[in-house]
Amino acid sequence: MNLIETSFDVDPTPRRADGEYMAHAKITTPAVDGQEVQFIMSGDLAGFDEREDAIVFARTWAREWIDDFVRKGTVLTQ
Repeated sequence: MNLIETSFDVDPTPRRADGEYMAHAKITTPAVDGQEVQFIMSGDLAGFDEREDAIVFARTWAREWIDDFVRKGTVLTQ
């Protein structure tokens, strides 16, 4: 993980649905150049029998999303 990734906050807490843990991630972007903090919700990514597996999957997905976001220099608009 690099310095840029550590400035993002990732909440990979899964939700329980229909007997499985649904992986999803909430990513909070850093406030830059007067922009407000932004929240990105992944939606349901995948279902798992084990809670920890859902967390690992969501963290991995979030890291890839952040890397892509930073590489493209994307600025989200609300």
